[in-house]
Amino acid sequence: MAIAQQNTASLTISLNNSQNIHQIWQPAQLGAVFIRRLWWHTKSYGIVFSIMFLTLMSLIFLSIYWSYRHLLIFTTPQDELDMESSK
Repeated sequence: MAIAQQNTASLTISLNNSQNIHQIWQPAQLGAVFIRRLWWHTKSYGIVFSIMFLTLMSLIFLSIYWSYRHLLIFTTPQDELDMESSK
């Protein structure tokens, strides 16, 4: 019986020491979990945001191109003659 009580007493001391060490490393572990989660979200949502960005840029380019073609180009007399002859 005396040997069993000694083992549990040393076990209790060992648990207290490991709990203190666990409390010291807990912020570091939480930081590592936060960084892993942030990295996962960055990889998964990065693809979606890049596709959305490319779509937005192409729409802006097409609207500028359309505006240039329809608003800024003036018709020349030759173009008017070609349009009348095609009727």
